[in-house]
Amino acid sequence: MSYNPKPYNPNPPPYNPNDVTTWGYFRPTIIAHDVGRSRDRSTAVIGGKSPMTPYLIGIGELIELPQGLYGSPRACELAQIDNGYDNNALLVADLSHDPTYAEPLHKLFGPRLIGLHITRHGDGMEAVPRLVNDTAMLTYTIGRSYLIELFHSLLDSGQVRFPDNQMMRRAFAQLHALEPEYRDTGAVYDCPKGQHDDLAISCAMLAWAVHHPHLDRWVRSGRPRERSCRPRETFSPLGWT
Repeated sequence: MSYNPKPYNPNPPPYNPNDVTTWGYFRPTIIAHDVGRSRDRSTAVIGGKSPMTPYLIGIGELIELPQGLYGSPRACELAQIDNGYDNNALLVADLSHDPTYAEPLHKLFGPRLIGLHITRHGDGMEAVPRLVNDTAMLTYTIGRSYLIELFHSLLDSGQVRFPDNQMMRRAFAQLHALEPEYRDTGAVYDCPKGQHDDLAISCAMLAWAVHHPHLDRWVRSGRPRERSCRPRETFSPLGWT
């Protein structure tokens, strides 16, 4: 894949809170990355908070990565996408099926990488530091049903804005195809045999991240430290008395 970012528009349309294509940027930009298995595509859904209406979630782009990519080559595809967003996006990656994938991702994204472990239970609120490349990376555990129902609730309350295009329609088709099975412990959402849910799950991951109480902490940790170009002062021992 050769990712081609959207061309610069010198005369952008005026901001419209209901039209995500007019937002110009997100605060902050988040890439939600669902990691596909052998027969599935990995995905990247890009979005974030509205720059002027913070309670709104915007989904800007939905991308399916080429099949057959693993480890570092797949991480490099994400880095190309991040490059189209000034190398400044937070990356929320599903590491449920391949925890070792955190290593090549962390080499490229550093503290901008947030790990997600999708299981049967959990609300994704508690961070567990995990050692990756000799440093700590935050990882959160969340239930699959909780994640999907959170996205449903945000859609129902009108807090999500998205483009009307083929990829978004595919994501909604995947979301509606998920079949809930009601058990004593709650609903369990299964993907119909032969179908995929990667885009829908990535959208749900993005919505989770945008409203997470640790979002500001992630942004502060991922912000590059300012480096001064001022030369370091030196002192002569002759000046001491």
